[in-house]
Amino acid sequence: MMKRMALVLAATMLAACNPFAQAEGAREQVDLFHDRLNAGDDQAIWTNAGEELRKATSQEDFARLLDTVHKSLGDAGETSQAGMRVNTNTQGTFTTLQMDTQFENGRGSETFLFRGSGDSLKLIGYHINSPDMMSDVFAKYADEPSEKPSDSADAPEAPAVRIAPVEQ
Repeated sequence: MMKRMALVLAATMLAACNPFAQAEGAREQVDLFHDRLNAGDDQAIWTNAGEELRKATSQEDFARLLDTVHKSLGDAGETSQAGMRVNTNTQGTFTTLQMDTQFENGRGSETFLFRGSGDSLKLIGYHINSPDMMSDVFAKYADEPSEKPSDSADAPEAPAVRIAPVEQ
């Protein structure tokens, strides 16, 4: 009886750590992210994001990134998984999916990082690499005149930038 219980427990533990199940759950979250991105619902993306993402950036900056992606590339369409990594350690289970996504107006290589497993997956990192998006951004802003510093002695002093140390 004990041997049978041990086998059931081992099978349950292996199923919980199954990287393919992790990837499938993360893929569902990617599809949900794209649905929300297409709908312009950055609030729902932010609300369901993990603490790590919320500490790394402000809601305003994250919404600005998503707005730039959507305005430049349009709605997300077909997406295919280009890579997957699952890492479990004492801090939890982390799943990284690399996706090649076709948007209305171009392509993008997206990287999603999730913490947790099953229904508790939380987005803790999002990166996009898209030459199409960058071309669009450059086309819109490259011709804007930049402010040139005055040679005058009366010119105001440049503002100081202070970078606070990251809290540990």
